[in-house]
Amino acid sequence: MLQKRRVVAAVLGVVLWAGATACGASAPGASAPSRSLPSDDARPPGVRKGVPRDITAMVLPASGADTRLTRGLDGFAQMLGHARLRACVQRQGVNLPDVPPPAYIGWADLPDLEFIGRHGLTLSVPVPQTEPPVAAGRNDPAAQRRCEQDARAVTKEFKDVYGPLQSKWWPEVSAVRDDPRSREALRGLPGCLDGYGIHVDDQEGFFALVDRTVQGIEDASEAARADRRLGAAYSVCMAPVEAVREPLLSSRRTAFRAAHADEIAALQRTLPSRIRALERRYGVGFAQPVP
Repeated sequence: MLQKRRVVAAVLGVVLWAGATACGASAPGASAPSRSLPSDDARPPGVRKGVPRDITAMVLPASGADTRLTRGLDGFAQMLGHARLRACVQRQGVNLPDVPPPAYIGWADLPDLEFIGRHGLTLSVPVPQTEPPVAAGRNDPAAQRRCEQDARAVTKEFKDVYGPLQSKWWPEVSAVRDDPRSREALRGLPGCLDGYGIHVDDQEGFFALVDRTVQGIEDASEAARADRRLGAAYSVCMAPVEAVREPLLSSRRTAFRAAHADEIAALQRTLPSRIRALERRYGVGFAQPVP
């Protein structure tokens, strides 16, 4: 199963997702790093607007950098549902339900190491919101549920355009994660992290340490700063792993495209134009998060 880590908290105007660590924070397994790390860069990540001509990276990501477009596609689906939800509650005169805002969510099995190295593991870019706040209305749970159902239907309708093909690709990503060559490369992760004062037995231990550490820091700025430093260490230490996995994924994608040539060609003809039509209809814009 492809590992996708969901949003759990907010830090510095961006969103935390389960699976982050903090270096130099008071948590078991972490201590001051013994290797030097990049300067503490607090610049927020950004977004790049525009629909790509080629859907390959967007639907069939084979690297962390590819997932910027994949996250953009998923974020766009969320935006459509959120726009529909806003319109519905305003039309019904009810309050906006307590639902999470659209966000660009990352995949643990396809880590964007450039992004992680600069911003940490807890960071996920919020989808830009340009609409004014929804006017306060009345509390009507039944009407709010209907609006939520309507919003989910719009999101699902869009995901059904590319979801069937993409769902066939995710097992290929999982297969590379479980490939003996990938597992062998991953065995070097703890030793590398140890050089930064991060003492864990494996990747899951690292993520568990992340959760304990970030959740244990009350000050949001301090938590974000600590996470950026651990993200920098993780980025360095995962680079050899991704150097093994990316060629394997690229090879699998070449074979996958040959095996699904007709489906991909059909989606290439329809998906970009569908996105542009929905942009005009709902007043939202396709964008991807960038470091």
